[in-house]
Amino acid sequence: MAEVSAAEGPAAGTLASQRFAGLRRLWWDDSDAGAWGWCLAPAELIYRVALALRTRLHASGWPEAARAAVPVVSVGNLVVGGTGKTPVARWVVEQLLSRGARPAVLHGGYGGDEPELHRAWYPEVPVLVGRDRVAAAEKAAAGGATVLVLDDGFQHLRLARDLDLVLVTAEGWCRSPHLLPRGPWREPVSALARAQVVAVTRKVAPPEASQQVAREVRELAPAADVVRLELRAAGWRRALEGSGGQETPRGEVVGVAGVARPDLFLAQARQSGAQVAEMFALPDHYHYDARAAGRIRRASGGRPVVTTAKDAIKLRELLPDVQLWVLEQSVAVESGESQLASRLDALVTPLEARWQP
Repeated sequence: MAEVSAAEGPAAGTLASQRFAGLRRLWWDDSDAGAWGWCLAPAELIYRVALALRTRLHASGWPEAARAAVPVVSVGNLVVGGTGKTPVARWVVEQLLSRGARPAVLHGGYGGDEPELHRAWYPEVPVLVGRDRVAAAEKAAAGGATVLVLDDGFQHLRLARDLDLVLVTAEGWCRSPHLLPRGPWREPVSALARAQVVAVTRKVAPPEASQQVAREVRELAPAADVVRLELRAAGWRRALEGSGGQETPRGEVVGVAGVARPDLFLAQARQSGAQVAEMFALPDHYHYDARAAGRIRRASGGRPVVTTAKDAIKLRELLPDVQLWVLEQSVAVESGESQLASRLDALVTPLEARWQP
């Protein structure tokens, strides 16, 4: 992983210490076999055993997964962030709306930024937040939703799904990864066999890298549809404005990213014309407060600040006097468009037709 740290500018270490930067590098680098890995190996083994037991119990039908009154699609992944779940979930909502469905988004509630993003993108789409996805599904269906979208739901096994769409990233793919807490992987790659669709995403990786990962995924999940998606930088917009345009922040800017892979944001920001002179690389779902906002304001020195859509949700009210720019992302289907269309079409088929023998 290309580390975003103080090497990118003096402000990078202001909020994210060098200790955090080093730990993040070790956590994401599956090739590391140093003291960090050895210390956490026993905890990783315990996690693997518990995970295997949980998966086996659910596969045997205990406890039985609850079935919602309407179709359910989950957008999930195998790692802790960094694959593009939220923009892909947004794309799924768009596709369902275009098919005449009335979707609702169910979110576990951690972080707080992603539910607010969904509400901002489509105010007419209900967003239900809570760890009890079964109760949320019942409430959404009773409220008139005809299909439910689980944002980050692959590991949530209590609610049955009609479609599991699982994302893996070309920038972070590994066939033998370290699991939590030794590494960022929630499940081993063998879990992809539970999915109906596996999408290989890429942001800055070349198409050839995505194609190679897709070939390996097909070996691991031969029954799944394997598609490839590009998460493209779709232009800049002011944080307090509704949509993006062709304008680009001028002159030197300060970057801020509290996401799993700030290095990918930095790369896309620079590819999109931003002259990022300094970078705050922060933990995923970073909790900004007035003190942190003050440090960002002082570091910017009047220069524009560029950030992600997730971070802007929290920063726009803390930095009303700063020129805050958001790098938007769009989803482009590079391969497997017909398979995806068929899967989504099946979700909006009238229930009577779906349940006929």
